[in-house]
Parts: sequence; C-alpha cells; structure tokens
Amino acid sequence: MIRSVMMLALFLGFNNLFAQEELVFTNGQWYTTGEQQSAHQTFYENGNLKAKYKLQNGVLNGEAIFFDEEGNKKELGFFKDGEKHGDWIRWNDQHQKIGEASYYYGEKDGEWKIWNDQGQQLYEIQYDRGEKTGLWKMWNENGELVSEKEH
Repeated sequence: MIRSVMMLALFLGFNNLFAQEELVFTNGQWYTTGEQQSAHQTFYENGNLKAKYKLQNGVLNGEAIFFDEEGNKKELGFFKDGEKHGDWIRWNDQHQKIGEASYYYGEKDGEWKIWNDQGQQLYEIQYDRGEKTGLWKMWNENGELVSEKEH
C-alpha cells in the first residue's frame, strides 16, 4: 500500500512539473496558461511575420513588434499586465518614424511626437496618466509653428 501511494505521489509530482505551461489557441492567437513567460509570433497568409510578442500567464507582457505584410517593422512597444506601458514607436510605409508615444498602464503618459510622411514634425504634446498637460505645439506642413496651448 505504501509503495502504491509513493508511486502515485511521484507520478503526480512529475505530471505537475511538465504541466506548468500549456498553449491554448483562441481567436486566432496562441496563449499560455502557465506561469512562465514565453515568446509568440503570428504570421500573414503570405507567411511573413505579422507580430512578435511575449505572454506571461496568458497576458501580454514585455516587448511587442508589429510588421506590415512585406515584413517591414510598423510598430514597436511594450506591454505590462496586458496594457500598453512605456515607449512606443510607429513607422510609415517608407520606414520613416511617424510617431513616438508613451503609456502608463494603458493611459497616455509623457511626451508624444507625431510627424508626417515627409518627416516634418506636426505635433508635440504632453500627457500625465491620461490627462492633457504642459505645452502642446502644432506645426503646419511647411514647418511653421501654428499653435501653442498650455494645458
């Protein structure tokens, strides 16, 4: 009897050791159910990489990179506990940076900058955890400052 109990305990221990993380396919995405952080990728129908991201306990955590169908980087940022958190950068189809943004647990936070496709800065704005703050500036297509507003 004691030997049977010991064998069962040993089996259950090994079973739990290997079952800490499981992949689940839901709504076209793979998610983890375990406690470990894991990297994931999604692809376009043409086989090119669409996104690379990390999940922890089934939730987005860490760096995320998004690509267009040709494989060019479109957006780079970070998630924390499933929310955008930290700095984000966006590029246009000509591979020029068109946006810099920052988030704090999903809320707009810090300095944001936006450029047009020709590289001309259009906006420089500030947020403090979702609230407009500081001096907001706007430029026209000729690079002339057309508006400044304190928030």
